[in-house]
Amino acid sequence: MADVDLVRKDRQVEGEKRWYAARCTRPARAVKLLEERGLKTYVPMATVRMEDGSRRVRPLIHRLLFLFTDVDSITAIERESRSEVSEMPLMWIYRYTRGGDIQPIGEEEFRLFKLITSGDEDKCEIYHKRGFKVGDRLRVKGGTFAGYEGYARRIQRNKHIVVEIEGICAIALPFIHPDLLEVVSS
Repeated sequence: MADVDLVRKDRQVEGEKRWYAARCTRPARAVKLLEERGLKTYVPMATVRMEDGSRRVRPLIHRLLFLFTDVDSITAIERESRSEVSEMPLMWIYRYTRGGDIQPIGEEEFRLFKLITSGDEDKCEIYHKRGFKVGDRLRVKGGTFAGYEGYARRIQRNKHIVVEIEGICAIALPFIHPDLLEVVSS
């Protein structure tokens, strides 16, 4: 009987660059240091209206940053951040809950996340489409988000399509015309 090697479908190839998410005590400082080293980073930002009516750009998700690198480099950066002599702020790379392996983010998941978080679109409800129930798996058939799948969820009494990046966050898509949605059969 041959040995069977059970692997995750997103198995990493040595040296392959992927997106990784990290919790960081000072993301702005970390981004500056990492970009000086030539690494690509992304911090989702949102424009927030202050009490005095002014607007400020703030991180959308507190202490979250994304890095595009290989698994060895991301591990080295995390280890460096824990050194007392390093300038790098403390950083914890997201890992799978089972097994503790570092969790890469798929290119399509990251592209969607960046697409959604790069603008100031209001999150709108899915209007007047019969047959959509909370919990239904939906696919977008056309437009900017064509091909993406998520689940119908209620957020503040409205229906949204929610896409999850496992263990990191869930994001609600902005308004998508109901004619561009279809229920994905289970």
